[in-house]
Amino acid sequence: RGLRDVLGPEALLTYHSDGGTFGPTCIHAEGWSDLVMIQSGHWDVENPAWDWIDHLYRLQPPKPALDGEPCYEDHPIAPWPVWNPANGYFRDYEVRKQIYRSVFAGGCGVTYGHHSIWQFYGPRYEIINHADRTWVEALDRPAAAQLIHLKRLMLSRPYFDRIPDQALIISEAGQAGGHIRTTRSQHHEQQYAFVYFPNAHQSATLDLGFFRTPTVNASWFDPRTGAVQPLGEFANGLIEFTTPETGPDWVLVLDDPRADFPLPE
Repeated sequence: RGLRDVLGPEALLTYHSDGGTFGPTCIHAEGWSDLVMIQSGHWDVENPAWDWIDHLYRLQPPKPALDGEPCYEDHPIAPWPVWNPANGYFRDYEVRKQIYRSVFAGGCGVTYGHHSIWQFYGPRYEIINHADRTWVEALDRPAAAQLIHLKRLMLSRPYFDRIPDQALIISEAGQAGGHIRTTRSQHHEQQYAFVYFPNAHQSATLDLGFFRTPTVNASWFDPRTGAVQPLGEFANGLIEFTTPETGPDWVLVLDDPRADFPLPE
């Protein structure tokens, strides 16, 4: 009430939940809550953020949901109560996997974070929780530069027409590190779909029947660089796609040829 009194109705209010737990459901029905935030956190490389977002997406009344603290780049993996260096660190690949799959599962957006930057680790401050570089060095880390490609991809198509839809996948969607996630348009005009594959040379059979056209355009989108590899036009139906050998992760972009969408960039 204090925040509303001072900031007014334009303030966007949410709640920062504990890490690695699914606690925001009880907050969802609160009248002050404008959106619901999870923290998939830093405990596990494959915390199922996509399942948590999917659950929140389906609650009533509908509210935006997002992963507000996925694994931070260069954060030690599961460092509590005592970190085992053999666990290693979350690098750009782990960050992309969590972020793309939570957004494709229905997240309205996502937060990127870096372990050294939040604490501004450097000569003036003591190291916290095994940071492996200074905050200045962290400014140029790979995932920090790669997340603009996700934004450009999502905004290259009608954003508010987008829904999650795992029914596109006829084969197994996979679990944990191999889990594939899809999102698509929901109306009959300007149809499109994005499919995130976390691994190189990974296959999935997709049902493109929701497209109302006899053919569908397909491209591979590289989440590391934003580069696009056109695959061509495919007859509508059940089609198996296999990611390139390089990678590791890729986004399959499927478009209605009539929509004349530009290639994401």
